[in-house]
Amino acid sequence: MKRAVRNIVRKPVAGLFLTLTALISLSLKSLPAASSPQSHSASSSIPTLIIIIDDVGNNGPLGERAIALPGPVTLAFLPHTPHAKRLANEAAKNNKGVMLHAPMANATGAALGPGALTQDMSPEELQKTLTESLDSIPHVQGVNNHMGSVLTADHIAMKSVMEVVQQRGLYFIDSLTNPMSVAEKEALQAGILTDRRDVFLDNDRSLEGLFKQFQRAIDIAERKGSAILIGHPYPETLDFLEVVLPELIASNEVIITRADQHLQEEAWLTPVRTGGETELKSRLELRLPLPVKNKTEADERPRSAGSNDQITSQSYQN
Repeated sequence: MKRAVRNIVRKPVAGLFLTLTALISLSLKSLPAASSPQSHSASSSIPTLIIIIDDVGNNGPLGERAIALPGPVTLAFLPHTPHAKRLANEAAKNNKGVMLHAPMANATGAALGPGALTQDMSPEELQKTLTESLDSIPHVQGVNNHMGSVLTADHIAMKSVMEVVQQRGLYFIDSLTNPMSVAEKEALQAGILTDRRDVFLDNDRSLEGLFKQFQRAIDIAERKGSAILIGHPYPETLDFLEVVLPELIASNEVIITRADQHLQEEAWLTPVRTGGETELKSRLELRLPLPVKNKTEADERPRSAGSNDQITSQSYQN
């Protein structure tokens, strides 16, 4: 079924948001009317989109705009940043998800800022630093990695991280900045609710680029039921989401939900028939053992025989 965003006419001119709104409205009017309001009791055939805004906390006004985005968006806060505590409190009051965006060692040597988790730390140092970072973010529900292409590939470091996450009763989202990340595997083995990023929204901040990535997330959600889309509080990204989200929510074509709510639903028990008998297993349990993948957004496409898709530099960040 053709979904809302697929019918939007893409415009490469970044300033034409009034035109964009009109185009979205016209496109949505051409879709069949939904039978019921958007809710988690809606048909499972309706795709779910989990939108995470990373890097919140350094810029107050942009953080406030992220909190004001329509719908239950999830915000990931950098620890010990000037506005993180105040904005996290505001986010919780506005039904937004609250995560720690934990800085982790990366292959490019990019600066990590306060709360950095690095490979030269002992397990005890990693856990102490992570605990202090979690304590700095009120209402924190989960963790994802900021950068981390090096640390998320380290089994010992990720095991240490997941011990703290598990003890605090939190979830973990792998931002998947490295195709060889073991973060999700270690989270699963620790019994933590977990998932991984499907699409980065704003590597290309042009309007055309934002549309392309947003549509990719919708396509993935249509195929597998849900998609995790990660963006950043760039002015261009916020401009885009401020226009697209109200129309998408009103269309009832996509469910937008917080990361914690998505993972709780993923953990619900599901009837599984084995050996002629039916038993209940959690969706989390059904995902074990974790398949070995070099996961890109392209991995979600059905592949033809002989396909040899390559990982692109646009799929991973630091």
